[in-house]
Amino acid sequence: MRPSKKEEILNAAVDLIERENLEAVSYEALAEASGMSKSGIVYHFPSRHEIMRGIHQHQADQWEQALERAAGGPANSVDENTRLRAVVLSQSSSATKAELLLEIDARGNEEFSAIWRQVDKRWTPSPDDIEDDEVQHASYLVQLLADGLWMHDYVHEKPLTPAQRKALTGHILGMLD
Repeated sequence: MRPSKKEEILNAAVDLIERENLEAVSYEALAEASGMSKSGIVYHFPSRHEIMRGIHQHQADQWEQALERAAGGPANSVDENTRLRAVVLSQSSSATKAELLLEIDARGNEEFSAIWRQVDKRWTPSPDDIEDDEVQHASYLVQLLADGLWMHDYVHEKPLTPAQRKALTGHILGMLD
């Protein structure tokens, strides 16, 4: 199915962030990147804030779709172990620059953060009770390992090879058995 105009704008915005940064997102840059008119973009997104909110929602929706594919269904239809396995699998490849910048951006804006928090609440273990509950402690440790694998190539000089990622993913998944 062909993406909607709104989705085309959001995809162009993510590509723009990947090539440049968050500040590069403007009506003019999106018009050029998407091939749409500035007024066409304003029709779908009346403010830059609406564009940014749309990008966060678009990316969070895409992540949740990846989680559902990995789990074999929505979060409420699978058990906690299956949800966490899906998180590990979804984070086994390196983050993109756009994904990392959007994650950082969300923490500075409650509205954007709430978008991501809804996905997290459905899929990831909570840090609550990790001091006293051994199962919660182990689950959250797996989550932290998956997060580290996902962002590794941006915080370390030498990126992981596909074989290294596969080996590490296998070890992390083994902790769930």
